[in-house]
Amino acid sequence: MMKRLLKFILFLSALIICMTGCKDSQKGWTIRTTPFKPLLTGRDHTSEGFLAPLEDGRILLLFRVDPGIEGNHVGMNGYIAQIPYDPETDQWGEVKTVYNSHKYDDRNVHGGVTKDGRIVLFFRKYDGENTVARYFMYSDDDGQTWSEPQKSDAWSDPRESNFRGVWSTGQMFYIPEKDQYAMLGCRRYITYSDDGTSWEEYNLITDNQDYKLSEVAGAYCGDNRIIALIRDDQRESGHPLVQVESHDNGHTWTDPVQTNIPPDQHWGCAPQLIYDQKRNLLIALTSDRYSRPNEENSLFIYTARPENVTGQPKNWTLQHELLRPFAREDFKGDRPLNKNLYGYPTIAPISENEYLVVFTERSQMHGTEQADLYYFRLIFE
Repeated sequence: MMKRLLKFILFLSALIICMTGCKDSQKGWTIRTTPFKPLLTGRDHTSEGFLAPLEDGRILLLFRVDPGIEGNHVGMNGYIAQIPYDPETDQWGEVKTVYNSHKYDDRNVHGGVTKDGRIVLFFRKYDGENTVARYFMYSDDDGQTWSEPQKSDAWSDPRESNFRGVWSTGQMFYIPEKDQYAMLGCRRYITYSDDGTSWEEYNLITDNQDYKLSEVAGAYCGDNRIIALIRDDQRESGHPLVQVESHDNGHTWTDPVQTNIPPDQHWGCAPQLIYDQKRNLLIALTSDRYSRPNEENSLFIYTARPENVTGQPKNWTLQHELLRPFAREDFKGDRPLNKNLYGYPTIAPISENEYLVVFTERSQMHGTEQADLYYFRLIFE
């Protein structure tokens, strides 16, 4: 009875925040979020990914699929797929395969879009225990066709480069002063490209050992400055996301310092970060696990003006705490609430005043992890 009451209180609080939004006293805008909607909730394990805005106004989601009820968090049938979204009709299109090695788990799909519309996709091949290699692919026709997986001499082979671990959870971004694109990855590195077709230049972000640094998301935010959020993989309370900064376009970096994301020093999962140039505003997203019960796990939306968090990583403003779908009183479905929230939100602009956000939910069913994709829209009013 007490657990049910707690769930109702959490749901009611999230609903009130969602309906009222959060006002920025300096600029007078309010951020409102629409209710969660299911995107892909069938038998396949569907998870993670990134959003690529297309020139015709649609948005392409690139993500991982492990097909069938046997699909799992890790599996040698995992492959890369795409699905288009039409913001005008609020409709999703047909799922199509982008790449399938038919040998490894093709996973950790992230990337971005160049100014010329080239979609660049990063991923790794995983054998169930180790990273076989990291790759990138690109498309010059809105995802209709793709290049073969491409390698970088600098970071593709983990044995030669000694770059361990997964890719970034963030997005590729453009640096005007360098006239180059950048991607954070390999836990502690930043890599650069002129046009997304070659990635041989890189710099070390940090070799600091005070934190168990893992997945990372960063954004260029003017004046040669990049701000990045990194997961501290010590999976317990007291280990929120940490922040690093570069003031010379990624060549040198500050040491990692703890942020106030998520609130109350909860453990922060995969970070996501995007810069809204019109508002001079950073928008950060993450979710929590481990440090509180599964039924309390939530998505968090934070904002900050770059100058307010530069050197002050605890100055982020919490805009929304959104209770996970499976814990909400209005959830309709057969998914049990028996695992922590997957999370891994990704975000892309729909217009000057609206963003699309996609994230992953999960349960344990039929002996495997069942993962579903959900989405909502974030609106400035």
